[in-house]
Amino acid sequence: MATEKTMSSVKIFGVRFDKVTADEANRKFLAMMESDRLGTIYTPNTEMIMKAQQDLEFKAILNEGDLVVPDGIGVVLGSKIHHLGLTERVPGIELMSMILEYCNRTGKSIYLFGGRPGVAELAATNIRSAFPNLKIAGLRDGFYNASDAFGILDEINEKKPDVLFVALGAPKQEKWIHSNKKILNTCVAMGVGGSLDVWAGTAKRAPLFFQKFGLEWFYRLLTQPSRIMRMMSLPKFMIKVLTTRHIEE
Repeated sequence: MATEKTMSSVKIFGVRFDKVTADEANRKFLAMMESDRLGTIYTPNTEMIMKAQQDLEFKAILNEGDLVVPDGIGVVLGSKIHHLGLTERVPGIELMSMILEYCNRTGKSIYLFGGRPGVAELAATNIRSAFPNLKIAGLRDGFYNASDAFGILDEINEKKPDVLFVALGAPKQEKWIHSNKKILNTCVAMGVGGSLDVWAGTAKRAPLFFQKFGLEWFYRLLTQPSRIMRMMSLPKFMIKVLTTRHIEE
């Protein structure tokens, strides 16, 4: 199996993370593209870890991912405090960019699924401008009725994208990928959450200073105070890290 499920990994509060750098994660993606079955990529942060404590289905799905990377400074700090071996963040948006660069270099196709109405279109325009050699097989916003579900799957499978980016928000996007992975006609499916908004220009990534020091969460709080309740997951996670003897359990 090209995705090498035996790669070294660690669990943090029951959620598995692969011990990979950004370059190693990219190499794992390249291996998935050569595989004979769909590969799944998930990018949990502290908020997702805390959600998984209550949602055991979500936790199990994350643990079954073919590539699971730490998208959040809190995850890496927790690992360092308990000497678990995660050496660096692998932000989902950066891994997505590496995948887009690969698709541009090789002429592969992508499908954008998710976001508010109009977001996927804006993202497609900006991605096409940055990566003119890749193919955008199709796009679809994330607002749909249950009656549309099979039609969306049929459209994706008809377009046969090499890479499917799903931006439905966690845990919906991971659950959607998991429930459909046996019938999706694509090489790789990745949950990208708000990365689609960044590509669309409807959300901004933190300046480099905040990125460098792992303070993107603080920048989001400064620019979007309404996120304060969601941001509470980080201090709750760190308190749990500091008060738990074995966080890998």
